[in-house]
Amino acid sequence: MTGRDALPRHYPAPARRAPRRDGAVAAAITLAVLLGGCASVPRVEVAPASEPLPLRNNETGSPKPLDLRADDVLMHAAGLIGTRYRYGGQSPQTGFDCSGFTSWVFREAVGIQLPRTAREQFAGPGSPVPRNALRAGDLVFFRQSRRGVDHVGIYVGEGRFVHAPSRGGRVRIDTLSLPHWQRTYEGARRLLGAP
Repeated sequence: MTGRDALPRHYPAPARRAPRRDGAVAAAITLAVLLGGCASVPRVEVAPASEPLPLRNNETGSPKPLDLRADDVLMHAAGLIGTRYRYGGQSPQTGFDCSGFTSWVFREAVGIQLPRTAREQFAGPGSPVPRNALRAGDLVFFRQSRRGVDHVGIYVGEGRFVHAPSRGGRVRIDTLSLPHWQRTYEGARRLLGAP
């Protein structure tokens, strides 16, 4: 077997080159570009973004303004997931402890200054909220030792909260239904909107 017959049938035959037509191809591309520049596309009008409409208050029937601050709090908090824990930490650069995390998020997201410690936050601003009435953006507090409230996080909804857990940990989302958090849950406070 010599030449072409020497190759087994399962190998493809060598490709044949087509004759070169560079001039014709260049002319066709130039013509397409020129004609494309003359074509017109109908202009589509885009409506401006709308403002959120207020919701109706079931009690009075009058509109009540939307409070989107909880969304801002949750977006800031979610952006810090993975930030390392550091006792006394109060910024993303240094790391956070639990109350440093909540203080930073509320200050940066909505301009609310919180006290420095979890215990002071629990006794401080906002109003108490029953566990069955939690809303996104509420602070949730825990008593993990005999010294009183010593841990805080931000409720995100669906039974979950975001917090800076402990030494060696990172900001993360946990579930309130886990046995540890059920056992140590102490209460919640609402800083945004009416209770």
